[in-house]
Amino acid sequence: MIKLFLLSAALAAAATPATAQTVSGTPAVVSDKARITELEAQLRRQTLIAENARKEVEIVRANARLKDELILLARQRNAELYAIATEILDRGMHPRSVEPFLQTRRVKMENLKQAFEDRLNAARIFETTQPPSVQLRMDSELKAKRAADAAAPRN
Repeated sequence: MIKLFLLSAALAAAATPATAQTVSGTPAVVSDKARITELEAQLRRQTLIAENARKEVEIVRANARLKDELILLARQRNAELYAIATEILDRGMHPRSVEPFLQTRRVKMENLKQAFEDRLNAARIFETTQPPSVQLRMDSELKAKRAADAAAPRN
């Protein structure tokens, strides 16, 4: 579309001779071929600029998709953490509820506490947490590499 527009502009400009100032100050007629060459060069530059802009937009969209995926993961993990916290409160895991004098349920409570800590750590999101699609791709690539390494003969 842009090429067609610029070429039609070049043809229209070629129909009327353009004038330019020479070094001595007298007007000179610029040749049609030079004008067409100049317009084609402009077209190439504009096409390159447009292509670079398209690539930048694709990069931004890809990054936005990954961030959206991380936000979705964070929402899911947040719901899991809330459910764990609610379960802890429902079971009466307050620091004062553990029998401080008798300690008959101490081992059971510590095991339960450790199980909750493990679940909380599994649901936590770190700065290094990858979006699920990236993590799956990395895992499959790692599995393929390990399979290839295992199949390779060792000397």
